Amino acid sequence: MESVSKIRLWVLVEGRSIRSVARATGLSRNTIKKYLKDESPPSYQRQAPPVRHKLCNGFDLRLQDLFDQDQKRPRRERRTAVRLYEQLVSEGYTG
Repeated sequence: MESVSKIRLWVLVEGRSIRSVARATGLSRNTIKKYLKDESPPSYQRQAPPVRHKLCNGFDLRLQDLFDQDQKRPRRERRTAVRLYEQLVSEGYTG
């Protein structure tokens, strides 16, 4: 995190007080003390991999083709998301 390294720089290198850093960042003094105590910056680990929804049977490619076609059309003539969905349903999409 950029802010953790910035906080460590201000306090440990520049010699600013924890209270002044807390005022400048809007963080509590306890949080700043925690950041100073840890040698490594905080990291986030996912509990489970993200769920990816796939369009079935190649409809994702068809949808991309429809988007590409719409990019060539004038803005007022482009399809809305509802129109795109209706077109996919008429082609057999069941999602």
